[in-house]
Amino acid sequence: MSYSKKRKIIENKIFILQDKVADALEIDNDVDKFLDNTTLLDEWEDVIPDSEYGIFVIAILNNIRTKTVIGTIVDSILKINTVSKHEVSKSKNIIEQHPFC
Repeated sequence: MSYSKKRKIIENKIFILQDKVADALEIDNDVDKFLDNTTLLDEWEDVIPDSEYGIFVIAILNNIRTKTVIGTIVDSILKINTVSKHEVSKSKNIIEQHPFC
């Protein structure tokens, strides 16, 4: 699958999630209650780096669909997927070169 096709699929999934969240918050606009009781964001937490996850949550809750914000989120997801697809030996090499490991 091409890179641009992957980007489009992820963008569409984000927009669908934003619609679901907007619908839920329209019924009950208590954001804290929503975050405490929802599992909609759980699968995303595993694929988005911690540094972008906060941006992701804010974008989802506020229905922010700007190209820059959505692009940053999609880029962070695709970088993780690219690294995880490398062979084990290459992954170990990448981890060993990381300055904080």
